[in-house]
Amino acid sequence: MKKHVIVLVAASLTLALVACSFSQFLPKREASVTLVPTRTLQPTYTPTHTPTVTPPPSATPTRTNTPTVTPLPTDTPPPTDTPTITPIPSDTPTPTATVPPTARPTRKPTKTPVPKPTNTPPPPFTGGIGGGFTHCDGSTFVTGTIKHANGTPYPGVVVAVWGDAWEGGVSGPSEANGKYDISLANIPPGKFYVAVVRLETCNQHDNQITGIDCQRRSNVVVVTTSVNCTGAGAVQVPVVNFTGP
Repeated sequence: MKKHVIVLVAASLTLALVACSFSQFLPKREASVTLVPTRTLQPTYTPTHTPTVTPPPSATPTRTNTPTVTPLPTDTPPPTDTPTITPIPSDTPTPTATVPPTARPTRKPTKTPVPKPTNTPPPPFTGGIGGGFTHCDGSTFVTGTIKHANGTPYPGVVVAVWGDAWEGGVSGPSEANGKYDISLANIPPGKFYVAVVRLETCNQHDNQITGIDCQRRSNVVVVTTSVNCTGAGAVQVPVVNFTGP
């Protein structure tokens, strides 16, 4: 607002100065011009703005020091002796004796039943010593007969003989009357083993069928041959008989 008032005052003063200068210039110009009357222009009325009176600034009131009223200290009452309350101990429950858990009985190991051995069926043939005789010409052999249980001859049965130091040999199939024999030629006298066997299961050695490892079809009968052909116990030809089904 103050700026607007100052601008208006300055503008008024400028217009007044311009009017005064223009009035001084007119008389000189009229003196120089002769015989031509000119019309005197009426001065233009320029309204003069009344300057706004700026009121003087009001005096700033001096700040007075207001005294601070300090409150008087209040008397603190002396502390009273507060009795200490001792808490009454609560009844602690007596712990119950812990009963140890009953040990579970150890489970006895289950006995695994031992399977009973399978009874091997008895061989179909049963052998036994049928005697013996001497043969002083030097030839030795094992002989005997094979019969059915009813006493009839049993042809086609093979018998094997072997020793502790001899792989042995086999007989030919028993004859129609059930008789068989196995030569012991060139075999030193001693103990021998005799049994009915399956011919197709026997092995060979030096192109000869052996009797020590054949599949047996009867019990093993033990016989002995002697060197002397006379006297007690002299035997060169043992006799072993077999009975089959």
